[in-house]
Amino acid sequence: MNNKRSSIKSDVWRLIFIPSISIIILIAISLTYLCISQINKFIDLRGSVLAQKTAHLLHKPLMDGNTELVQHILEASLEEPYIRAIHAYYADHDKHFHSGPQFMETEDKREPDMHQPLERKTYRTLRFSNPLVNLDNKQPIGWLEIELMAAPYIVVRYEAIVLTIALTFLCLIIGAYFAIALYYRITDPLEHIKNVVHALARGRLNERVEQQNSSEFFGLAESINTMADYMEAAQADMQSHIDHAIEDLRETLETIEIQNVELDLARKEALEASRVKSEFLANTSHEIRTPLNGILGFINLALKTELNEQQREYLETIRDSAQNLLTVINGILDFSKIESGKLTLDYAPLPVRSCIDEVLHILAPDAHEKHLELINYVESGIPKNLLGDALRFKQVLSNLVSNAIKYSNAGNVVIDVSVLQQQETQITLKVCVSDEGIGLTREEQEQLFSPFNQADSSNTREHEGTGLGLAICKGLVERMHGEIGVVSEPDKGSTFWFTARLGIDKRQPSTSQLANLEDYRILLCGENTASLKQIDNLLHEWKGNTQSIPAIHDCFPILRTARNENNNFDLLILDIAPNERKIPPVLLNNLAEQLNAEFNCTLIACCTPAHQRLFRAHSERSQVLFINKPIAYDALLQTLGRQLDLHIKDMREQDEEALRPSVSVLLVDDNPANLQLASELLRGLNTQVVQASNGKQAIEACSTQEFDVVFMDIQMPGMDGMEATRHIRAQEQGKRRTPIIALTAHTITEQKSELLIAGMDDCISKPVNETQLAHIINRWASLSGKKEVVIQADEKTQHPLRDPLPTEDLTGSVDIQLCLKLANNKPALARDMLRMLLEGLEEEKQLINLALKNSDFNQLSELIHKLYGSSCYCGVPRLKHISGLLDKLFQSKQHEQARDAIPALNHALDDLINWGRNKNIDALFGLKTSEA
Repeated sequence: MNNKRSSIKSDVWRLIFIPSISIIILIAISLTYLCISQINKFIDLRGSVLAQKTAHLLHKPLMDGNTELVQHILEASLEEPYIRAIHAYYADHDKHFHSGPQFMETEDKREPDMHQPLERKTYRTLRFSNPLVNLDNKQPIGWLEIELMAAPYIVVRYEAIVLTIALTFLCLIIGAYFAIALYYRITDPLEHIKNVVHALARGRLNERVEQQNSSEFFGLAESINTMADYMEAAQADMQSHIDHAIEDLRETLETIEIQNVELDLARKEALEASRVKSEFLANTSHEIRTPLNGILGFINLALKTELNEQQREYLETIRDSAQNLLTVINGILDFSKIESGKLTLDYAPLPVRSCIDEVLHILAPDAHEKHLELINYVESGIPKNLLGDALRFKQVLSNLVSNAIKYSNAGNVVIDVSVLQQQETQITLKVCVSDEGIGLTREEQEQLFSPFNQADSSNTREHEGTGLGLAICKGLVERMHGEIGVVSEPDKGSTFWFTARLGIDKRQPSTSQLANLEDYRILLCGENTASLKQIDNLLHEWKGNTQSIPAIHDCFPILRTARNENNNFDLLILDIAPNERKIPPVLLNNLAEQLNAEFNCTLIACCTPAHQRLFRAHSERSQVLFINKPIAYDALLQTLGRQLDLHIKDMREQDEEALRPSVSVLLVDDNPANLQLASELLRGLNTQVVQASNGKQAIEACSTQEFDVVFMDIQMPGMDGMEATRHIRAQEQGKRRTPIIALTAHTITEQKSELLIAGMDDCISKPVNETQLAHIINRWASLSGKKEVVIQADEKTQHPLRDPLPTEDLTGSVDIQLCLKLANNKPALARDMLRMLLEGLEEEKQLINLALKNSDFNQLSELIHKLYGSSCYCGVPRLKHISGLLDKLFQSKQHEQARDAIPALNHALDDLINWGRNKNIDALFGLKTSEA
């Protein structure tokens, strides 16, 4: 569709002027044609009449033979206007008479005819001939031809054309004038009206349309002016309302602003109170749990002594109550850590199957007591070795499974683990826990993951709990970069699910390490199809040939058919449900003997420990092999391996591993004690260590040598670790990227994003231990093809020859056992670390107090951080706690609060200095003076 609009001007030209022009031009052409036609007719008529008249005058003289009269008539004829020449021919005497100039040549070569008139044309003249007749006008006697000049008649024609054109142009000009006048008569009022309407649209409501002469425009102008009057009145009324509304809104905004300030202050106070509460609970976890652990420990010891029935009952009640209290406290502390952001996840080996089997093994007694079956399916494509926080993964799974057991009275609890997404180094798992319990309504599902919320919150609820379990699970799953949810309907069971993003360990078992049962046939028997599916999935993962039957009495026909076909079954795995009461123990033993004797087939029974005790109690030499329920991957594999004489060997190529070069490590730390301890731990892992005490030395070392891993301290004087990392990354443009691991004394979650942005690859918290270092090196250095580090067992540590060491000095300033633990149970290294700390305390105390006196908080922050770093690697818990608190205060720029805490630090330093005087450090660590 053409959206182009035509204008009035174009319409005037198209509808009025163009038709007028066309008509005028047509009339002009017609008139010109008629005029020229009449002129041509006049010329023809005049020439014919003159020729005829002259011929009539000549015929008598010619017949009389009066040649002089003939010549005289011809000459007299030349007096007529426009006659140029005349010629006569008398045929009887064959005489020619001519007067005037010679005739002009003509293209028409015909001769004049004595019988009829003839007209011929030349370039500049017209020639007319007419017959000469006798006196009777009957007999032709000759002919007469007159030559007329054409120029005068051509001028007449041109004059007629010019006159016609002039009249045409005059008409066109008059028509154009009237068309333009009509155009402006229409467009001028419209333009004026348009301008007024635009002005009204822009808000100039005082504009009006002027008085118009045309009746049509007069009505339109009156309508527009009336509309403008209404608009002006409406605007005035609306402006009045707006002014009132703005005034009310201003008052409301002032009130809201005051309330927002009050709410902001209240919110900050509430957040601060919540933070203080959360930090208090998170920081006092050891103090809260230690007494409870002591109570539980001594109760368990007391239960091993001789007690009467009432005393044992009392102690068991106290033990159960203390255990429940510890569980509640652990949940509250975990929730507080999550809420305060202090909960950090480990990144260590996480075997998924082992984690699931451990959780189910712990919860199995509660499930079997309610006759519930615990079943797990793990997708075969999931790598065997993953990386993550195994403890927190098991905590989430344990909570979901325990809830499923708690709210179910029959049926199965199924754990299904599948892969959502897999990349080269990461995998996202989805774990579903399904039960056949009471289910949940939609309202209960919406509030389920809120803190202190329970599905049954009535006073008569059957199931106890704090309502924190699922809230903690949600916090843990979110820190695993996953989600958690539930699908449920009342009385139809529930399916709780969560996702977790885990790392993939580069060390995976080869296919040759997996069991291979392709040469064996196994018959599965059981009424619970879900449990049989689990066993069948595991056996197929090991390439086993299986067949399933629902009832035990169906096994003999199948076994006999297989024997006749010389395709015997090697094993019969019988799945016994927890609520099974139909199989007598004697029948099971007889069945195992018959299978072994007749078919050379071994019976393996999968049942609960209670069933095993029942079956074994009726036969001392039973041929039945038992596997505990819930069925574990390793337990089933080991049982099959023993029975089928399978050897699952570690196929790691030791020779190839030995040929790989050792890992080269750059260790950067400004604290000599930290540098020495970390270097000793790294050397214990058989790595090549290069030390650097500041950022500039680290940059120089990286420019001259390539390292497999760089451990970089963050806070160092001069150039800190992040700035040094940026310089190293700039040097690596176009080269191999070296993994840089941050060593930080702060919580990893507080700095991790900033460290990764600076160019670091990973981070670990101080104090580091050998296990952490080995895991980090194996994780990052394996990319360069270097030898994996292995923690070597220290024979001196495994078989101590010295007397037991004191765990803590009487003053409480030094914990010798903690010193040894931090030094990887190396007494000489622990002694050196503590001695280096003690020797520098006097000088550090003076520098700290001098910086405080000068209010040099930057210098004071560096000194406190250095002291805190040193105390992390020595067993000085009090100094570590105070210096760590001060370090956090300086990091958050709370200088005044830090100033108030300096006296406590001085007191701790004085206690530690006094402790070290006249103290035999070697003896404390069980070392002789010669070993120094």
